[in-house]
This record gives sequence, structure tokens and C-alpha cells, in this order.
Amino acid sequence: MGLRAGRADGGTSAAGEPALALAGLRGCGPRLFAICDALRDGLGPGRSVWGAKLRDGVTTWEFYFYDYARLDRTVSIERVLAILAPFAPCDLRYAGGRPYFMFSLDLDDALARGERSLDRLNIYVGNPGSSVSSGLSYGLTADGLVFDNLYSFFDAARERDAIAAKAACSAHFDLPGLDLDAMLWPELMRCGVVVVANKRLCDGVYFSRVGIDGLIAFLDRLAYPPAIRDFVRSERRRLSHLLFDVGIDYAVIDGRLTVTKSAYYGLL
Repeated sequence: MGLRAGRADGGTSAAGEPALALAGLRGCGPRLFAICDALRDGLGPGRSVWGAKLRDGVTTWEFYFYDYARLDRTVSIERVLAILAPFAPCDLRYAGGRPYFMFSLDLDDALARGERSLDRLNIYVGNPGSSVSSGLSYGLTADGLVFDNLYSFFDAARERDAIAAKAACSAHFDLPGLDLDAMLWPELMRCGVVVVANKRLCDGVYFSRVGIDGLIAFLDRLAYPPAIRDFVRSERRRLSHLLFDVGIDYAVIDGRLTVTKSAYYGLL
């Protein structure tokens, strides 16, 4: 789930070539560059969140689009799909009268080469009625709408006990011996917001508004491609005013807490 990365002073994140390099997109061909340019031109700078996701050594990407105006939104699914139609056509439709506040779409090398169309959208809606801010996500495909995840949001500084309790209360983990520090990394808990995600096959933790040193620690510990890690280190001073979001999915495999997917996010 892409959150609200940005600048420490409230401005937007790295744009253009630095953002593409940071997301690991520089070697992905001209079509993916064209998609990024079309989104920035069509929506304006800072209106799209990119995510670079690592699973089983393979990097893919996701774009997220926020508009908290809901029914009065200007960044709608229809508008984004129209912008992307020349590069990635999509036959999916979702009713504009439903109060979603965000949606996202996945990109990979095949889509970047024009070998497939967009066949899935992720829809996010609010979850009123709880003392904890939360949201629900659904996957939309040609087969219809399927519930995916529940996201619970916490203030990282003020709600540490609640974060630990939520992370430990899982259908996937055994409580005896569960190492919460292995999930709630101390170097990332200095962020602004922590999100605990309950998913069908795993659980996840997202850290929103992480500084550049936290991002470097994240990329190193999870063995992201050397080109990305080298770029961040070489441009550390240039990127030091930015804040990022990072996310980690966990499952128990062969009795051990294991990272099944991770991702980091910024603004386009």
C-alpha cells in the first residue's frame, strides 16, 4: 500500500530522472519512461506515488493515486486509465459513485514492453466506526471484486504499545517466541506513521515518512539490487530532504518468520 511519502518540509519528492533511478526504472525501456511522463503531464507533479516491490529477487512496480475528496475526486480511475490507454489499455471498470480514496495498478517488464494490458486494479476504501484509523483494499479483475487486506494506521511516537499489540495479533504467527523487533525494526520505528496490514496469506508492516538513512538501512538489509543501493548512497545528500515509505510482508515458513515481499515508495 503506497502511503504519503514526500519532503520533510512538506513539498514533493524527487521527480523526473532521480525518481526513475531511485525506483530502479532506468533500465526498463522507453515505454515505462513514457508512462511516467504521461502520468506527470496528465495529473501534475506529486499526484502519483510509485512503489518498487521486491519478491523472490524480482523487482516490479506499482503506481498509487490518492484523492481524499472521494465522490468529488479529480484523480479518478477513469481519468488515469484514459491517460494510460495508449501504453497499457484496460477493460476494467469501477463505479465512480463508490467512495474510494485511493487506487493502484501493477506494472512489470511485460507491461512495459507492451506485451500485456492492465488486468487488475487495487481499490482502497475507508473503514469508519473504529477508534483506530483503518482502510480496506479490494482487487478488481475480470472475475470481479475480491477483498484483500485490512490496514490499521498508528502514530509511531504515541502508539507504540498498540502497534506491538496489533502486529502480534495475527492469524499467521505463533505468539510464544515471536520476535517483534524482527518485524518492527528499531531503525524504522522513528518514522511518522506505522501501518499494520492483515492479508490473506501473510501480514505486513509499513513505515511511513522514513528518512534517507532509514531507507538505506532498509535497502541494505533486504539486499536490493546493488545499482539502486549505490545510487541512493551516491545521491544521499541530494535526497536527504526527502521522506519515503517502506513496507515488509511476513509469513512463517518452515517455522521461521520470513520476509516474503518488500517495497519502498516515493512521489512521481
